[in-house]
Amino acid sequence: MKRLLISLLLSMSLNGFAQQLVPANLRTRISDDERTLSIQIDGNQNGRRIQFDQTFAVADMNRLRKEVLTYRAFNSVGVLPPLNAIPWLIFTGLGLLAALAAMLIVSIQRIKTALTNPMKSLRSE
Repeated sequence: MKRLLISLLLSMSLNGFAQQLVPANLRTRISDDERTLSIQIDGNQNGRRIQFDQTFAVADMNRLRKEVLTYRAFNSVGVLPPLNAIPWLIFTGLGLLAALAAMLIVSIQRIKTALTNPMKSLRSE
């Protein structure tokens, strides 16, 4: 189980580094005046031309919904939003999710260990 988890995390980190190694020539601009959200993406990435210019009416949206809309707009053209456009809330949520997953894995292992018969493990040694 440990090896599987470590290999999964290692492959995810290597994938992230590989995506960063590909040079991208993108200009992004996000402007929000509380009534409209304007997102502009222009440039080349992985040899393909990307041009995106949209304005959204966001007068009745809260901050989180605006951030999700921004992420979906960038994702629709196959681009990750710049790190300064990703709010602290997403990083916090991912951190909490990772902590919960770690706690779940540790709890399962502790329960499994507690339920095993010690005589079986002594017999095999």
